[in-house]
Amino acid sequence: MESLFAGFVAGAAFGLVALALLANTAVHSPTLAADLARLLPRGASLPLVTAGIAAAAQALWTLFGLIIGAIYWAIRADARDGLGSPAWGFTLSVLLLVLAALVLAVAIRPGSWRGALLLAAAAAACFGWLLPHLAES
Repeated sequence: MESLFAGFVAGAAFGLVALALLANTAVHSPTLAADLARLLPRGASLPLVTAGIAAAAQALWTLFGLIIGAIYWAIRADARDGLGSPAWGFTLSVLLLVLAALVLAVAIRPGSWRGALLLAAAAAACFGWLLPHLAES
């Protein structure tokens, strides 16, 4: 059960980092608010819609963390120490998946490599190291 709670915490932590980066991007984008307002039905409140998006994103990252925690729970009996983690195989798998996602994101939008790198580092830290350490403590 500790693994599920650790996944919940890791997902929530990553969700906060992702929301902070999204908010920073939204603030520095001169056209994002206008583009989003055009997509909404007439009379819809842009602040309420963005608050709903933020809440949904946080909930989805927390759910994703629970799923990753369940995967860790399934493999934790065979886990071995290494890479600064109580489960080096799990951590290495997370690192490889994050690296693949980073390469894909940079290939799709080369100009966003800084944000993608920040998100990748946060995902690796939250899911690759924080989750196993929380689950084993």
